[in-house]
Amino acid sequence: MNTNTEMMKEELIAKYEPLVKATAKRYAGRGAEYEDLVQEGYLALLILNEKCTDKNWLTAFIASRLPGYVRTAAQRLRGLRRKTNFADFDTVADHLIDPSEVERRLLIEILEILKKRLRPGEFILARDAMDGWTQSDLAGKNNITQQAVCARLKKIRAKLEPVFLDRE
Repeated sequence: MNTNTEMMKEELIAKYEPLVKATAKRYAGRGAEYEDLVQEGYLALLILNEKCTDKNWLTAFIASRLPGYVRTAAQRLRGLRRKTNFADFDTVADHLIDPSEVERRLLIEILEILKKRLRPGEFILARDAMDGWTQSDLAGKNNITQQAVCARLKKIRAKLEPVFLDRE
């Protein structure tokens, strides 16, 4: 990556750092750590910079959209903490790091089928849904409505139904 682009990113982060930190502070707590939300905010800042078509309105664009990205990240982080009991590290390690061989092979086989049958965007959406993301979380992540996520998942299921029915 060229140094000019890196410098522009650093300037962007420095300019909007107070906004990112204030937004992260607003959504921190109850399972979402402040530092994690700050990092999510910086990532959202870079995404929003790319999405803004008229740089004259960049500040207004970022100010209006950044809270949604951070809020969605907070919900996702809370959901991850709710699904895994961090008080029991041995159980978490067994489930996340070393699943049974049969389950691992089955999961790899399913992911390979998904990769072959779906377009890249569909594959990512299906993989995230398999990971337990809710439709509203997916909507926030992909910057679309929950209804659009529902419609896309329905098309994905229709595409995959013949494949998995043949396997039974």
